[in-house]
Amino acid sequence: MALIVKGLCKKYDKQTAVDAVSFTIEKGSVVGFLGPNGAGKSTTLKMIAGYLTPDAGEVTLNGISNEKDPIAFKKLIGYLPEANPLYEEMYVKEYFAFLAALHQIPAAEKRIADLIQQTGLTPMQHKKLGALSKGYKQRVGIAATIIHEPDLILLDEPTAGLDPNQLVEIRALIKSLSEKAIVLFSTHILQEVTAICSNVIVLHQSKLVANTSIEELTKPGKPAVRVVFEEDITSFLNDSFWTAVDYQQTDKQVLVVKSDDISVLKKNILNYALDKGLNIQALQTQEASLEEIFKLLTH
Repeated sequence: MALIVKGLCKKYDKQTAVDAVSFTIEKGSVVGFLGPNGAGKSTTLKMIAGYLTPDAGEVTLNGISNEKDPIAFKKLIGYLPEANPLYEEMYVKEYFAFLAALHQIPAAEKRIADLIQQTGLTPMQHKKLGALSKGYKQRVGIAATIIHEPDLILLDEPTAGLDPNQLVEIRALIKSLSEKAIVLFSTHILQEVTAICSNVIVLHQSKLVANTSIEELTKPGKPAVRVVFEEDITSFLNDSFWTAVDYQQTDKQVLVVKSDDISVLKKNILNYALDKGLNIQALQTQEASLEEIFKLLTH
């Protein structure tokens, strides 16, 4: 079982939303889909789901094309968009019965009972959807996405707006779904990615800039020093001192500098700051965190 995305492109007038994005995801994976606002994550998910038609490229799941055989393809996927669509006048069990009928699910009553238990909705099963909290509505949305036991689960910002307790429970639920399916979900919460994902895909300015495992992305490279100045350092970066070292600027006042000899590097940075009249707020040896890597990839 595999999801294969090849060369997806989407333009709106002169604006490129997604630019030649390609990746493959195998069964059993929970993949975090990252990127700044406007990077193209939601557009990509909509094209994979068949909600939007790409200008170029193709998507296949288990060898079935979402363009050439859209009905067969959509039977294999579950898609929860960022705006969770619910019929708020319906009751929870009534809503699931409606969805089970749409999907023509055999032994629907048993499937609904199992689903309610799996998603922690037992106390809410006789309530109206409109009366539920944000966290329980998200559970209902995820339950609706997986009621037909799809091979591919697409979740767009499934934990947005949840409190810390709800976050823990929804993360555990998402992780459990990978036992039988491919899970691809977009998020802005990087702790979520490290907690439940095996792999990460990063988009920036409509292009794919990373597609790898969490372990590979954050594996140690050269030792690095994080330097935080009180001043905007940008205008100083043409100095010969900085052009001779391996650095990345992650903010106007922040540099991450790599070196094989950290102790010498720290002394040289301090001497440079004294010579230029710059004030250093922090000078720390660091290991690469996902947050820093994300900044570097999307700077």
